[in-house]
Amino acid sequence: MGRLPPLNALVAFRAVMETGSLVSAAQKLSITASAVSHRLKALEDHLGLELFVRRSRAVFPTAAAYRYFAEISEAFDRISAATRTIESVGNKDLLSIHGPSGFTSRWLLGRLKSFATQTPEISVTLTSTEVSGVSNDGRFDLEFIRGVDVPNGFEGISLGKEKYRPLISPELLDTIGYPKKPADLLKVPTISSRYCPIKWQDWYEAAGVEDPVPNEVMSFESSALSLDAAIEGLGITLESSLLSADAEAAGKLVPLFPEYQSVFSSYRLIWREKRGGEPKIRRFVGWLEEQLSGRGDGGEAVTRYKDGARQSADAEEMAN
Repeated sequence: MGRLPPLNALVAFRAVMETGSLVSAAQKLSITASAVSHRLKALEDHLGLELFVRRSRAVFPTAAAYRYFAEISEAFDRISAATRTIESVGNKDLLSIHGPSGFTSRWLLGRLKSFATQTPEISVTLTSTEVSGVSNDGRFDLEFIRGVDVPNGFEGISLGKEKYRPLISPELLDTIGYPKKPADLLKVPTISSRYCPIKWQDWYEAAGVEDPVPNEVMSFESSALSLDAAIEGLGITLESSLLSADAEAAGKLVPLFPEYQSVFSSYRLIWREKRGGEPKIRRFVGWLEEQLSGRGDGGEAVTRYKDGARQSADAEEMAN
């Protein structure tokens, strides 16, 4: 690591750049203007370049000063954020979790409060992205994945299977009346999401509708947005029973033609096999299994995986 500039010189430099004068910087730092000036000179000597043009008792930043200030400001902001984090977390154990944004916002986030209540000694950091995959770089303690196998060196649990069927708000259903057959939905505005594993065209064909042309009016990157749009009555959406469970329980969405639902494998929580014995990981996995055993989304029992293989005795039954 290269030789770092004196920290007090960096603090003085930042104060001068923020306040615009030696006197104001001195007041901010509770030192004399002369001390600020000496610290600026020490920083310039360290860097081997001029950061300020001095005229009388005033200083004027050079182009190099502005570039340097932009860089160190980001570093100071990160230090400040890290300080706030450690002040709030203290000696708590940190548990980092990553998952797809639709899943984290629609299913996981609303349930984390109970985990926090049960485990006050653990502080959770949650990161989400649209694409579901394995980061595989060690940044996260736990990852929720979908549509990919459990990689070698990992183990995990399955959240069962998801059922995909049309969903509509009660208000829109009252407006159009309950459809008598799947083809009737062709007249209704439809909503889709990019990463939904089944498309409207596929659903119509599976339901026996010949040459369907869906009346698609909105498409979203996220399943969460697709569900929100359906709740607002903007159309019908085709989404997961796992992600829609809370909205259905609250009476915000109503499933249509469940007899034509498509079933897919659901999300899985994975962690590195060699870390499975860590208390924070065991606590979260145990909590998740409790959540799944009492859920109301119609999902199946938890299945354990290791290196892409099912570990439960009922694995084949679930696969069929």
